[in-house]
Amino acid sequence: MPRTSRRRRFIKMLTRNLHQRKSLVAMSMLSDDSGSSSDDGGSSSSSSDSTTGAIIFAAAYNSSKKKLEFAEKSRYLFRTGYRKSNQDVFINDLNTGSGDERPWLTEDEFKKKYRMNREALDFITDKIKDDKVFKNKRGPKQMNPKHQLMVLLDYLGTEGCGANLPKQRAYFKIGHGSVKNCRKRARKAILRCLGEKYYNWPDENERRKIAKWFKKEFNLPNCVGVMDGTLFPLEFEPETEDAGDYHGRKFQWSLTCLVVSDQKRRIRWYVSGYPGSAHDNRMLRRSPLKLKKEEWFALYEYIIGDTAFDPGENVVPAYKASPGQSEPDDPDERLFNRVMSTPRVSSEHVNGMWKGRFPWLRMIPNKIKNKKTLKCVLEYIHCTVLLHNLLIEIGDEHVKSWEREQDRLSDIADPDRAPSDGMPEEERVLYRGVPEGAPKDWRRDTLKEYLREHHAAFELQKRDMVDDESSDEDMEDLYVYEAQFEAYFNRYN
Repeated sequence: MPRTSRRRRFIKMLTRNLHQRKSLVAMSMLSDDSGSSSDDGGSSSSSSDSTTGAIIFAAAYNSSKKKLEFAEKSRYLFRTGYRKSNQDVFINDLNTGSGDERPWLTEDEFKKKYRMNREALDFITDKIKDDKVFKNKRGPKQMNPKHQLMVLLDYLGTEGCGANLPKQRAYFKIGHGSVKNCRKRARKAILRCLGEKYYNWPDENERRKIAKWFKKEFNLPNCVGVMDGTLFPLEFEPETEDAGDYHGRKFQWSLTCLVVSDQKRRIRWYVSGYPGSAHDNRMLRRSPLKLKKEEWFALYEYIIGDTAFDPGENVVPAYKASPGQSEPDDPDERLFNRVMSTPRVSSEHVNGMWKGRFPWLRMIPNKIKNKKTLKCVLEYIHCTVLLHNLLIEIGDEHVKSWEREQDRLSDIADPDRAPSDGMPEEERVLYRGVPEGAPKDWRRDTLKEYLREHHAAFELQKRDMVDDESSDEDMEDLYVYEAQFEAYFNRYN
């Protein structure tokens, strides 16, 4: 049986009181009429007492009726006034200090709490502050959008239930309802204002630049991204019919996520929401990268991944080793896997950076009960993707110590459009579409042959190059309330 609110139970009590007093009024009126008709010469005192009683009952009835009407129209019945703190936590945290005054939070402390520096916070606030979600059509004025964003960032920057409603209310000195509203509004604003710019698949020109970088750094022509899977553990068991499917191989309950990243470690495409038992390759087979590949790749472009994926026209996974062995028997396959290992590790670093900056992903505290709650979880995940990409774009330095080893857990053709100027003849085959009737492994085998012939020379050339640029690795229960209700009622009547 569903539980009713305290307000609804109190209104039922007022309704019962009203009916009782209405009955008393009726009985007193009947008693008065009966007395006056049976004893017209009776004493005036008896008639006066009867009339006085009727008046008292009528007044009590009118009072109960007025209270009931007030209660039914009021959203809150037991508020004795708002609790306000004399300390503004947001102002203290944002204060950078002046003169001899030191800030409450140093730059490192601020970044540890809100997962970005003050300049990045200002940048994001400017992007989202004009969103409609921060403008009330009626009622009191909302909190500053920057402060609402800070509540969300503190939530996403805390693992598990470390930033639940009571804890955030106690820290920020705001109500439980305000905490929930801040998270929701800031989340919606980020999704609307940042979505198109900071999460998109690279267009043709950008893919060429990415492919050029992979060719230069790893000798992998036409590679436009690295694909890898990761898991998001759940704090609580899902309350759904398919709850058993959320049991993964590495965590008790989890969500599976498949990610494609680029050379800057930005997340260019991802899919999540699958239960923890779902395999990476199953998600790939059902994704647009596979079903509508012509909209995502040129004929000769591909992404690389680990042995969890099946080879295809635009997917080149590593070769599987024989049972009981750590490497393939074929020396060319071993060379192929060695060449792919370095860029694939960068994809695992993406997962580490992503979860390191937003530890909420390491143990999601939201309970999945239905589609609505799952959608809420996915919106939070997408917020972290947008913020991850944006912070890379604006150069907010990642803190290496935020990462953990377990964050990287993984299950790890139109020829005329192909660039040709100055290309060696033996490399042109890499720019062809997969021939009709060719085996699904054609793309990988072609790339393997190319590496067998040319990778030794590429490594020699790389050894001779002097690169002074810093590596990305350096970035781092009713009646009890009656008196309370009376006080609240009297204040407004």
